[in-house]
Amino acid sequence: MRLALIVVGVLTLIVAANIAWRWTSRRRSLPCPSWLSWGVEGPFFSWLLRTETTLDRIHLHPGQRILEIGPGPGRLLLPAARRISPGGEAVGIDIQAPMIASLKARASNAGIDNLMGIVGDAAEAMAPGEYDVVLMALTLGEIPAARQLEALEHAFGVLKPGGRLSITEMFPDPHFLSQKAVKRLAAAAGFQHQETLGSRWFHTSNFLRPERQR
Repeated sequence: MRLALIVVGVLTLIVAANIAWRWTSRRRSLPCPSWLSWGVEGPFFSWLLRTETTLDRIHLHPGQRILEIGPGPGRLLLPAARRISPGGEAVGIDIQAPMIASLKARASNAGIDNLMGIVGDAAEAMAPGEYDVVLMALTLGEIPAARQLEALEHAFGVLKPGGRLSITEMFPDPHFLSQKAVKRLAAAAGFQHQETLGSRWFHTSNFLRPERQR
């Protein structure tokens, strides 16, 4: 009985923290703290967060230039950089300098030399039409609701015509967005929906930047 009460108490705290985090992040940016970056490192967490499945859904190819918005310490971006070799380049932009420092260190330790990290946010100006793929995994909901469309418009701008935007969401991430919400935001930014893969609670939606400007 005592153990059951402890389990119920822990689950209640987790649910309450999830709700509080979601409510707060609607008003200001509240990304995963850099000191928790260990929580998405290592083979166990890679398996738990379905890293390889997510990468398979994005359809990466050698020679592509890709940008991940909010890469953290590189759970997705490091193996993605390997998938686009030879000839490809991976770039990650994150608002937290410690995350970018961790990303660069992990890339160096892994011998990955086609990856670059940038400290900044998803709405910062970058050269237009540079990338074949922009990916956002468990990131879009971390951006305050008032700036989510701006971030996707930025992604639209940096993609080459015909380039792909790939957005992955997984519950119970506190910033989880539904398929409907993701599609609505991407359409408002000018993207064409290509496909949605997975389930209601773990989905990847791929969108195309039209060959012609809006």
